[in-house]
Amino acid sequence: MIKSSFKLKLIFSYFFLIFASLGFIAFFLDRHIEEKTLQGIESALLNEARLIENQVSVPSALNNPPYLDKLCKDLGLRIGSRITVINLEGKVLADSEVPFQQVPGMENHLGRPEVSEVLQGRIGREIRYSSTLKIDMLYMAVPIEKNNVRAGILRLALPLTSVQKVLSAARKTIIVGLLFTLGLAFVLASILAKALIRPINRIIYASSRFAKGDFSRRIFHQGSHDEIGRLAATLNNMAQEIEYKIREVATKNQHLEAIFNSMIEGVIVTDRSSKVISVNRAIEELFGISRAQVEGKFFQEGIRNSGISELIAEAMSSARFISKEVTLVMPPQKILQANVSPLFDQEKVGGSLTVIHDITEIRRLETVRRDFVANVSHELKTPLTSIKGFVETLLEGALDDKENSVDFLRIINNHTDRLNALVDDLLELSHMESKEMSLSKTKFSLAPLVKEVMTVFGSQAKKKKVELSFELPQGLEIFADKDKIEQVLVNLVNNAIKYNKENGFVKVYSGQSKDGTKIVVEDSGSGIPAKDIPRIFERFYRVDKARSRELGGTGLGLSIVKHIIELHSGSVGVESTEGLGSKFFFIIPASSI
Repeated sequence: MIKSSFKLKLIFSYFFLIFASLGFIAFFLDRHIEEKTLQGIESALLNEARLIENQVSVPSALNNPPYLDKLCKDLGLRIGSRITVINLEGKVLADSEVPFQQVPGMENHLGRPEVSEVLQGRIGREIRYSSTLKIDMLYMAVPIEKNNVRAGILRLALPLTSVQKVLSAARKTIIVGLLFTLGLAFVLASILAKALIRPINRIIYASSRFAKGDFSRRIFHQGSHDEIGRLAATLNNMAQEIEYKIREVATKNQHLEAIFNSMIEGVIVTDRSSKVISVNRAIEELFGISRAQVEGKFFQEGIRNSGISELIAEAMSSARFISKEVTLVMPPQKILQANVSPLFDQEKVGGSLTVIHDITEIRRLETVRRDFVANVSHELKTPLTSIKGFVETLLEGALDDKENSVDFLRIINNHTDRLNALVDDLLELSHMESKEMSLSKTKFSLAPLVKEVMTVFGSQAKKKKVELSFELPQGLEIFADKDKIEQVLVNLVNNAIKYNKENGFVKVYSGQSKDGTKIVVEDSGSGIPAKDIPRIFERFYRVDKARSRELGGTGLGLSIVKHIIELHSGSVGVESTEGLGSKFFFIIPASSI
């Protein structure tokens, strides 16, 4: 639509320019032809008038009206003009177009312009409409002189129909030539406009592709160094530069996007009205949202956390960096470190950048560390206090008491064994956590190993009246460190017996899970309260601390079990209902089978 309009404008511009030029030329040509034609007629008519004047100026003609009338009519027929003879008073003496009898009744011609000019000493000339003949007439008047004395006025009149015919023919020729020229001009203008529009159309098409982001297009305009050629070259250079810049920006954006999304810290960018501009993947995972849900919305609409929202508002209003811990109250509860920095736009706050660190694990580990230090201190202090007390007692004289000194030394020995076991477990656990322990994996049958462990604890189970059993397929084999798996089974079976009840049972059996082979150690003990299950594999964590110490446990057995299985890339867990027993299990991955 636009291209056609411009093409038509261009064509009609050329057409109008040529039409105006030719019309101007035709107008002046018509005027010139008309003027030259009239000048020729006037010159011929003047010559005829002078010849006739010589014939009518003789006394025999002027003084003889009938003769003068006949002479005018004869000469008028010969030259094709109207001849009128007028005296100096304006009275018509003879007229070639009027019968002789009607001549006296003709009006006085003294007021005619051509007659007035003759009386003033000039040759009379006038073009006007003749009411007598009903046509335009050219009047030429000359004086009739006799012996150099003005005796009357001779007027010749010629109808302009012949002049008009000549002019009409000339005008037709001019109009035909004008129309032909205009038609030719229109065709040439169309061809020229098409030639001019073609590169412009290519520029328009390429520009539309540029506007849509396709900068691979180029405008081909060969062999032209005019303005359009330079425009095409400029647009091509611009497209090449923009394409390069966009590619460069896209590459940088990809790098930034990769960095942005690979950050473990959550990042939120908001504008000055607290609308979310962008969030990274860590924020999506942290709050359980998607970018589409939050970007473009107010912070509180997309991320419903008043604590962070208040920090953002405070940072932007005070134009300073703010850092604060925020608790995310939702299952599971999380502790976040929110760092909010205002973003400045021309020295004014134009938004905010919030970086969120999930420090839940750090705080949990700090708690575990504090508990560990407290538990180790407590575990060490109890036997050390006892040992110190009995040693002091012996040193104060009880050593001579043969009956009690042996008991004191036996108690000191037991506490020393307990300390030794505790230190051994701590060293082993530390060794496992350092990732320096290497596994000696072999493929072995699990049933004989479980049977061997059951045999070891046979006497202990018999004392507690606990029935031991296992149900494992004879062909069940796993690829693992046999000694470490034995240690796992020893810990689990030992705990199952120690914390069981009389006439209870401990049963070991296997099952299949999507992750590998599942080994279950089930007991009929008192079970584990639901609140303690998440922490049961922590170091020194005991459900019943007093009973655990009384039974000689160090509180590190389950933690060791967890680390051994994790070294095998497996997992451990427990299913328990308080009062109904427990099912401790571990899974050896299928890749290890």
